[in-house]
Amino acid sequence: MSSENKRIHRKSANPYILFILSFVFVILVGSLLLYMPFCASSTSQVTWNHWGNFDYYINCFFVAVSATCVTGLNGFADGLAGTFNFAGQLIVLIMVQIGGLGFITILTFILTLFRSKLQFKNRYVLAQAVNATNVGDVVKFVRNVVIVALVFEIIGTLLGLPVFLKIYEDDPSKGVWNAIFISVSAFNNAGFDILGSNSLMSPVITNLLADPSTQWMYYYLLSYLMILIVCGGISFLVIFDLASRLRRRKKNEIHTFTKIVLATTAFLLISGYVLLLLTDGTRGVLSPFDALFQTVTLRTAGFANVDQSKLSLPGKAICCLFMFIGGSPLSTAGGIKTTTAFVIVLSLYCHLRGKQVVAFKRTYSSNTILKAMSLLVLGIFSTIVAMVAIAGFEGGNEAITMEDIFFEVFSAFGTVGLSTGITPVLHTGSKIILCVLMFLGRLGPITFFQVFSTNMNKEGSLHFKYIEEETLVG
Repeated sequence: MSSENKRIHRKSANPYILFILSFVFVILVGSLLLYMPFCASSTSQVTWNHWGNFDYYINCFFVAVSATCVTGLNGFADGLAGTFNFAGQLIVLIMVQIGGLGFITILTFILTLFRSKLQFKNRYVLAQAVNATNVGDVVKFVRNVVIVALVFEIIGTLLGLPVFLKIYEDDPSKGVWNAIFISVSAFNNAGFDILGSNSLMSPVITNLLADPSTQWMYYYLLSYLMILIVCGGISFLVIFDLASRLRRRKKNEIHTFTKIVLATTAFLLISGYVLLLLTDGTRGVLSPFDALFQTVTLRTAGFANVDQSKLSLPGKAICCLFMFIGGSPLSTAGGIKTTTAFVIVLSLYCHLRGKQVVAFKRTYSSNTILKAMSLLVLGIFSTIVAMVAIAGFEGGNEAITMEDIFFEVFSAFGTVGLSTGITPVLHTGSKIILCVLMFLGRLGPITFFQVFSTNMNKEGSLHFKYIEEETLVG
């Protein structure tokens, strides 16, 4: 870090604190707005006289956390469509958009629409908050992120119009709103929709599959949703890198980061598809197309077109593993990220073979490996603590098994949103734990540690070095 950066770093606010507080602010404001009667649907029977209903507010808070952390879990049994009117649904969608791109990213985009210059101090804080590597080009980077997101969401909306205008022939405005909502939700890997109480299992969608004349609409809808999910979770850096080479027709190789993300994502999609076919395709629970959609939605999207409670135990275990990994860095997805999984597997493979950690003609630093291992350990520790705590709250509920809790916890930490159906009946304490887990999963455990230690790598500032010790392990 240069002397100028160090001086700015000391004087400016901790960017990680700003990042966390921005999410907290959106969640609190969003939950209070959803709690207002003007957001309630006519069927939810919520009026000003219901103010003070703690359980209702907890569910509103739960939805606010789930939307801002782009998860998709919902504490209301009637779903978003049966609980909130247009105003409430719009607030949820705004939180999804802010959560997917980041409050600081959107705020910077708005502030710099008509002026491109920011003070170096502000650019430095922004670069740290959005993980940008170039402080000088951070404003351009933020603009590109927002523009790319909007382009994908607009294209997704246009692709969805033929289906939703056909479904809602009597109310075209509702068809347009559904197309917009599900497009934004899919690209941001949120998993929310306003079709019914059980995501894509709503009769509105399943009836399409039942009628031979409308089956194409079912497969068409899920196909373009899969494209949006993958594009949203693959990392903006990858999109920028590929677009740059297509636009300028560069002959040099793509960035190593892009190679890692594409290779790992492809491996996860192919292996997940094959494994789910073996575990649940052979049992008739998943068709080949359902297995493909299930594999893609595990990229932290959370849309469900099959009943998750009917999956076999091995199938649920596979889903939990893929939900835990999640998407890629600098994307709308959650989880420990594909690059983290890549570095961990590569390190173990090279260590067992007694070789240097090398891939794609690059070596990887011990700091990168240590950070990846730390993310893995912190992720596992968080999920175990959450499972034990929720099991304690739900101990007297025989309808909820440990298997259900296991699935719910991994879904929350990976900000996926898939559920076996237990979310609405969970204890208030369990919902709060899931909120913490969603928040932790969206921001990343390392972000919280950076709040207390902004200089996690202090070795360069020390004027001495301790003697290295080899100790017995294993």
